[in-house]
Amino acid sequence: MTSDEILKTIPQQERRDYPDPQTLPVPPSSQQPTPLLTLSELLPGKYLSTTARIVYLKTIERQDALGNKMLFSGIVEDSTFKVPFVSHRISYPLIRNSIYKFNSVYVHEFPSDKSLLLVITEHTKIDSKNVEDYRDFVWHPKIESIKIPVRSVTLQGVITIIHDKSGLIKRCNRCKSIIYDFCPNKCLEKEGWGWDLRVSCRLYDGSGSIKMVLTKDIASKVLHRNLSELILLALQDNNSNNKQNYNQFQQQPSSVATIKIPGSIDVIEAVTENISSSYRSNGKIIITDGRNLVYFPPNDDDEHKFSESVKRPLKTADAQDKKIIKRLIEKALDISIKKVTGMRMMQGIYLLEEPISLYRCERAKLYLGFSIKLTIKEKEENNAATKATVEFTPQAYVRESVLDYVRLRREGGASANAIVRNLLTHRNKVVVAPSGNYGSIIDVITRKAGSQPVSETDNRNLVEFWKQIYGIDISSDEIPLLKIKMMNSESVFTYPPSMCFFGADSLLIQANVQKFIENKKYNLKATMDSIVTKALVQQDLKIGSAKLEVEELITSKHPDVQSQLLQEIRQKLFGRNVTAKGSIMFVHDELWFFPNQLQLS
Repeated sequence: MTSDEILKTIPQQERRDYPDPQTLPVPPSSQQPTPLLTLSELLPGKYLSTTARIVYLKTIERQDALGNKMLFSGIVEDSTFKVPFVSHRISYPLIRNSIYKFNSVYVHEFPSDKSLLLVITEHTKIDSKNVEDYRDFVWHPKIESIKIPVRSVTLQGVITIIHDKSGLIKRCNRCKSIIYDFCPNKCLEKEGWGWDLRVSCRLYDGSGSIKMVLTKDIASKVLHRNLSELILLALQDNNSNNKQNYNQFQQQPSSVATIKIPGSIDVIEAVTENISSSYRSNGKIIITDGRNLVYFPPNDDDEHKFSESVKRPLKTADAQDKKIIKRLIEKALDISIKKVTGMRMMQGIYLLEEPISLYRCERAKLYLGFSIKLTIKEKEENNAATKATVEFTPQAYVRESVLDYVRLRREGGASANAIVRNLLTHRNKVVVAPSGNYGSIIDVITRKAGSQPVSETDNRNLVEFWKQIYGIDISSDEIPLLKIKMMNSESVFTYPPSMCFFGADSLLIQANVQKFIENKKYNLKATMDSIVTKALVQQDLKIGSAKLEVEELITSKHPDVQSQLLQEIRQKLFGRNVTAKGSIMFVHDELWFFPNQLQLS
């Protein structure tokens, strides 16, 4: 079942056919006790007992062999989950927000979407429970704890990734699948395609992340653009130059470079038991596969660090080798750009000037620079060279470091306990340097950076680590240190507070300050192009002895409507705190979240 077919079923949930009690298995005898489980522990196809609160209730009418029949339908909830139910015991009155123990209730699973339904039959015993505070039976959903589909769920979190499959897309008219080069279901070309609007992203709430898809209606409301308007712009884009469309989006164009990659690149492949960063260096091309292999150009100084290593060629024709080549090129670009700018990477962008303090915006600063996106193209012909496309885009981010925030609170008279409590609750979502990735504060350590070792296997302190690995100076007196759990990962790292930041969504930015930011960003393009030209053309860009030849550099290319819309979506949604309500469904064996309401904080 495609995501679109699933979406069509969501409004139909209330009208789906409930299982006929006669088709259910025979319940266990009254002498045989059923297990008492929470709603998150329900077992499909079993009779069990559970205690839950009635969240929503209504009567519905169904027909069986004897004619019309009234049923109760609604949702029950406890502190662990919520599940829809249907009750055939219409004679037993159920009251909203009351707590009941349901003994011998059947758990039905719908095969189409693997969602669950509690079925209360004539054999179910219902006992009303006296509870002083029904809020003990209120579910506060966290992404990490959601393992099965659920409807009418509200999630709060940060949008941490905007996927490239967002914006204007093409759908097959027959199967409604997204079309790139051809229909994935191999529908005939005569079926045709139509335009659609969607936003594909990831929502992170500190416990975990989930893929979130904004369909046409909700995406139009968030972007304040309807599909017909975007289709008109796309048609104009195909028939003329797109300067007019560029004005519609009020965006500066990106710069694009094409790099020819040699068919084979010699590297050293080494095995390491310590996958920490002890072998990494700010100015050297050395990367990992994320597990236990390390790659770097042949170099006698580095080879002796590893007990097991071998020299081998990386082939662009090999899919796995191509991933390693891509990371090596990104590292080569990183070194070249930093050499030209003489500045560090921060917030996931290469800085073009020192951060600018903003007026009346707590202790926030404006970070001005540019991001890069590298894509390795497929070969157009058998004898053609493999090429990489690098897109350079001006960026401007407003960020406040945790260190500056702590100092501001201390100057205002806040106690240490109050600051720590706030960091663990209301301000626990942060952007970490230098990558610009999101994480969640899970612990605060009242220790200085100069006395904190990196890990059990790396005895450098944080000051030495940040200087050697990223070329960034931090003070040995920085306190407190932060334990950060990274988004979509179980990894936990210790960060100095100056390298963790709150995004613009946590700050009040006045109109005149926002205008200043836009003016500064508008003037970034010329500076960026000058830096990019020096880094790509004037620097010797290579991996070991393999030279990366720049074939073309376009600094005034206006992107098409789809690219401009994707950039606008990222500007409006990336890093924003949102509250979304909708349904979580299985798509391709993965849980996806489809909101029907979304509010930006």
